[in-house]
Amino acid sequence: MADTKITTVALGGVEYTKEEILKLDEVSLRGALHERTHHGIEVRIYPILAKWTAEPVENLGLAAQFLYDIWVEKGYPTEDEDIKWVKRYLDYAAQIRAGIKPEIPEINELPVPFTEEELKVVHKLIWGRRTSRGGWLKKEVPDELITQLLEAGRAAPVGCNLDEVRFVVLKTDEEKKLIRSDVPVDNGIIIVICYDKRPSRILKQDLPERVPQNRGFDCAAAGDHIGLMAQALGLTSVWLSDTLDGARRFKEAYGLHEELEVAMHIGVGWPAAGSIKSARVPLDYMIVKKDR
Repeated sequence: MADTKITTVALGGVEYTKEEILKLDEVSLRGALHERTHHGIEVRIYPILAKWTAEPVENLGLAAQFLYDIWVEKGYPTEDEDIKWVKRYLDYAAQIRAGIKPEIPEINELPVPFTEEELKVVHKLIWGRRTSRGGWLKKEVPDELITQLLEAGRAAPVGCNLDEVRFVVLKTDEEKKLIRSDVPVDNGIIIVICYDKRPSRILKQDLPERVPQNRGFDCAAAGDHIGLMAQALGLTSVWLSDTLDGARRFKEAYGLHEELEVAMHIGVGWPAAGSIKSARVPLDYMIVKKDR
C-alpha cells in the first residue's frame, strides 16, 4: 500500500498549509514538531504495539512527518538530540503504516527498584535539600557546575514535550541587582527560569480554556531539578519569585526577547553556614479525604 501524503496539518484545531508552516520561525516549528510527534506518534504507538495485529495503521505520524519535511527544507538542524528523537519515531510510524512491527529496545527496559543503599542517597538528597540562610562564601560557582545545574533543569519533565523552558544565568553583581532576592546572593549566581511563548501559541495551548498553566509547571519542574542538583554538588539554592511587575522590569532591564516571560528564579552559591531545614505539615494533613 502506497504511503499517504497530506497537504495540511492541524495545530491546536487550526489547519495550516505548507506555505503557512514555511512562514513559522524555528522556535514555533520546533514546538509544533515536538507536540505532533508526542501526541501523534509517541502516545499512540505503545498501545498499538501491545495489541499488535499487523494491520497497517493509516495516517500514523503523517502530521509530524509533514512538519519534519518542512524543517529539513528550511535547513534547520537535524543532528540535535531532540530532532533525532523525532526522526526515530517517524521511522517507527512509517513501519507501522506499512504493517511492520518495529523493534524498540526500550520496551523491555522496565524500572528496577533501587537498592537500600541507593534509596538512602535519594532520601538524603530530597530531604537534605535546604536553603542555607547563614550566608554564602565568597567563592565562585565554576562554569562546569553551572552546566550541571542547567543540564539537571533540562532533564525535567515538560508538558506535551514543547520544551519551552529557557535559562538566563546572572553572574555579576550588576546583573543580579536586576531581580529581587530575599536572600543575599552577592557571592553566588541567579538562574532565571523563563518560558518561550511561541510553541504554546502556535498550538493554541496558551488559551484560557486550554493549558496555559503548563508553561509555569514546566519551569517549576526545571527549578526543582536544579535545586536538587545544587544540593548534590555541595551548593545551596534558594527558590525565588517576583511580582508580575518585577518580572516585567527584569525583562526590560536585561533585554530579554519579547517572546520570553520570567516564571521564577533560583539563587545558587556555596553555603558559609548551615541552617534549620523548614519542616512540613504531616503527610496525613496533606492527603485530602472526602470527609475533610
